[in-house]
Amino acid sequence: MPAWAQVQRDLRRQIDQELPASFRLPTERELAELYGVSRITVRQALGALVSDGYIERRQGSGTFVAERPEPVQHDLNLTVPWRDRFHAAGLSARSVHLRDEPAQPEPYELARLLGAEEAALARLHLKRLHVVNERAIGLTDSWLPERLAPGLGDLELVSGSLSRTLQEHYGLAPADTNHYLEVGAADAAEARLLNAPVEAPLFVIWSVSRLADDRLLETTRTVWLGSRVRFHYSD
Repeated sequence: MPAWAQVQRDLRRQIDQELPASFRLPTERELAELYGVSRITVRQALGALVSDGYIERRQGSGTFVAERPEPVQHDLNLTVPWRDRFHAAGLSARSVHLRDEPAQPEPYELARLLGAEEAALARLHLKRLHVVNERAIGLTDSWLPERLAPGLGDLELVSGSLSRTLQEHYGLAPADTNHYLEVGAADAAEARLLNAPVEAPLFVIWSVSRLADDRLLETTRTVWLGSRVRFHYSD
């Protein structure tokens, strides 16, 4: 773990367990001396805490513990559309189709879950940014066989939803979806889109969806920002 992340983790622990809102943090110089690191390292750690809403900088006054919004709660019943869960909880939730982002090849982690013929199909890539109460919380990359949904790349997604667009325009709906959950870290591109630090912890969900006749419909990689999403499940 890089030095700035260690400083961030310790300060975050103190804020979670000890420090009240509006508490004034030591200066960058004081923190650098306390942790035995450079001021640049401290600045990186503080920047990450600002991005996550843990602290706020007040011009001419210093850096203070912020009144933080609670992480949004995401149910582990992954078959239910995530926006529906948040709307039911009284939160605003939307997905933004990032048309200007470059197309990406399907990652190995997904390709290895497919048969050789499926992996060789010409694939369309779409990327969406997920936003709750105007805070970016996640990203989804999807890959679909082009022959299943011709012209999809030129369509405006229905309410930002790929699943609704596939259903309403092409009559396509998954009959079976398998999900795989793991932990990852944000790369530079993901950090930029999520307004988070590079290497910020992520929940990563790999998914493969098929139609009723077992044809491949979609593969997806969804990441949720660990500092802004809390997963829930019940027995």
